[in-house]
Amino acid sequence: MRVFTLSLLVIITLFQCKLYAQQSIADARSMGEGEEVIVEGIVTNGSELGIIRYVQDNTAGLAIYPGSGSVGDFPGEVQRGDIVRVRGPLKSFNGLLEIDPVLEYTILSSGNTLPAPLMITPNDIEEELEGQLVQLIDVTFEEGGSVFGVGNYSFSSNGQESEIYIRSNHPLIGSDIPLANVQLTGIVSQFNSIYQLLPRDSDDILVVDNFFLTSAPEQSNLTTSGFTVRWTTNVPANSIVRYGLTPNLGEELVVDEMKTEHEIVLASLEPGEFYYVQIASSNGNSEIQGPLEYYATASLSSGEMRIYFNHHVNANVSEGHYPNGTSSAEIERVLIDAIDAAENSIDVAAYNINRRTIVDALTRAYDRGVQVRYIADNETANLALSNPTPPFSILRGNSEGLMHNKFIIIDAADVDKSWLVSGSMNFTEQNIARDYNNMILIQDYSLCQAYRIEFEEMWGSVGDFPGIFNVRFGSSKEDNTPHLFSVGGVAIESYFSPSDNTTTQIAREIEEAKDMVSFALLTFTNNTLGSAVLDAHRRSLDVRGIIDNISDTGSEYDYLQANGVEVSQDFTSKQTHHKYCILDAFPGADDPIIITGSHNWSASAETRNDENTLIIHDAIASNVFLQEFEARWCEVMGGANCTSSSDLIILDPNGVIKVYPIPSQNFISLELQSDIKGRAAFEIIDPSGRLLELRILNDLHRGQKLNFNIAHLPSAHYFLRMIDGNKLYVIEFAKI
Repeated sequence: MRVFTLSLLVIITLFQCKLYAQQSIADARSMGEGEEVIVEGIVTNGSELGIIRYVQDNTAGLAIYPGSGSVGDFPGEVQRGDIVRVRGPLKSFNGLLEIDPVLEYTILSSGNTLPAPLMITPNDIEEELEGQLVQLIDVTFEEGGSVFGVGNYSFSSNGQESEIYIRSNHPLIGSDIPLANVQLTGIVSQFNSIYQLLPRDSDDILVVDNFFLTSAPEQSNLTTSGFTVRWTTNVPANSIVRYGLTPNLGEELVVDEMKTEHEIVLASLEPGEFYYVQIASSNGNSEIQGPLEYYATASLSSGEMRIYFNHHVNANVSEGHYPNGTSSAEIERVLIDAIDAAENSIDVAAYNINRRTIVDALTRAYDRGVQVRYIADNETANLALSNPTPPFSILRGNSEGLMHNKFIIIDAADVDKSWLVSGSMNFTEQNIARDYNNMILIQDYSLCQAYRIEFEEMWGSVGDFPGIFNVRFGSSKEDNTPHLFSVGGVAIESYFSPSDNTTTQIAREIEEAKDMVSFALLTFTNNTLGSAVLDAHRRSLDVRGIIDNISDTGSEYDYLQANGVEVSQDFTSKQTHHKYCILDAFPGADDPIIITGSHNWSASAETRNDENTLIIHDAIASNVFLQEFEARWCEVMGGANCTSSSDLIILDPNGVIKVYPIPSQNFISLELQSDIKGRAAFEIIDPSGRLLELRILNDLHRGQKLNFNIAHLPSAHYFLRMIDGNKLYVIEFAKI
């Protein structure tokens, strides 16, 4: 009996040893998905690629991912040069073979020399080399001269093409994409059957040319007749700018002085025009060229800017300027007035709309001969666009993400009447009347032309009807608009997602802030921007932020709060739907900035959604937004009076307005106690903040009366509000 028991134990032990025997990585890769393997190899990356680690031995490479069910704290301290032994089942994740979960791992040694990268060409980047460290020479990037953000970047070598992928929070984000031949090192990976290379840091992209551009061309000093173009080279060379109204260029300016810092002023250009520009330099032996750029001159438009919020602000921080309006009534009225004033064209790109009043205004414009084109998201209700369907053309997109834009272009071709409407607001009752939102109107021909290029790229044509076979949404769009504009002397940058590396541009501005960073966001899940905000805090800047959706997957809220950043959830009953960030909005700042638009601080906004963003370098605009932020910040901090100031007051019935009877039953009346010049808005609001009735009147006189029928309302407490410029008058009354 004892002999039998001992023999059985030996058999079981031998079976277990066979089951968990260590394999070469090549042998492990040949096994089926779900089979458990043990591999040993050297780790070729660290945290720059996230929590995934790639290991290789002398046979092959393999990804190790600590998914659900993993034990221990892998990757923990696992870094490049560690030799590890890992046990776990094989899994295919979007085509990438990996061990997931990690059931057991051991660091056998550290500080080992990495294997020499395998020298390959782009066509070799395929399954056989997946997980291995490789290297290519004579590589050029298609997007050389721009900066790295999150996403894929195409390169060529040896007449062949492939691509690299940069993840969020990667050390290369924000760095220049070289305008030269490079030696490229990285790890072969795969996503959805597309093979790609994963560089780890700047050491993996080494310039090998003797003569190259050390900075991309930069436009500055925009006027109505020209602008300045600057760039640098690694050795002295002359300066050349070729330019024209088409990609064929045609004009050339040459400065033969040999230097490394180059500057050429283009003059005698047309106002409000877009020019293709390419810089070049010659050192006497060879010539190098920069990428083909698209630059704008300043237009002859007024540059007038109007800023609206749908809730009241804290004017105590005003430097002498205020919002153009602070109520939902004003926002909707201004929007409809702008549509009613259109003479030639209206282009709308809006995520969602349920306000029939706005669609009716668009229909009136169409009926009087205005070209009306409308792009909506293809999976959102857009209830106002049906039952009945409007007469103007409507296109719906995007299939890979959201058509999340919120902009309107009015009379784009008219220098004096072109208006851009942008901001955070969807055209829904919830967003207009309840949730915190902003809307900005800018009168500028050049900016409207850029937005029209973006619109027509999605629309697929320049005509009345969409070009069905040419529509482009999401990642199929190109970076094809100018980015810098001079609007009434104010520098404004414009970016569209996902083609323009918007996250990188926002992060750059935060990184350059000197004193303060204040933001109000619906969602904040972007790691790159989270790192930029935390870095600003660690530089001792005044950093404060409001985040509404703090429980979104990957939210930066807990991360920032745990690191001492002053961020708060929106505790109010409303939703913070803003997507704005204020930088250095204090008197005398070198570069006060407000960033606003449709772009949430999320991965989807950066890589899949259609979004629009404005970066406005202006003291007045940034201060006006600061007034809004301080009111919201006061609310989330539990302040007792978050909107009071000498310019924003709450009066009782014995002040400027008289309201009677209180309580009321079928009617409530308002009587003015003084004259009002200009436009005033009158609203009835229910206890939840919903707008029940709106009237807008001009030039009212003392003693004038307004009667409101409230017979249909349920018994409750309501608010009657009058908005006169920056002054707010509120009366609470009971309906019985």
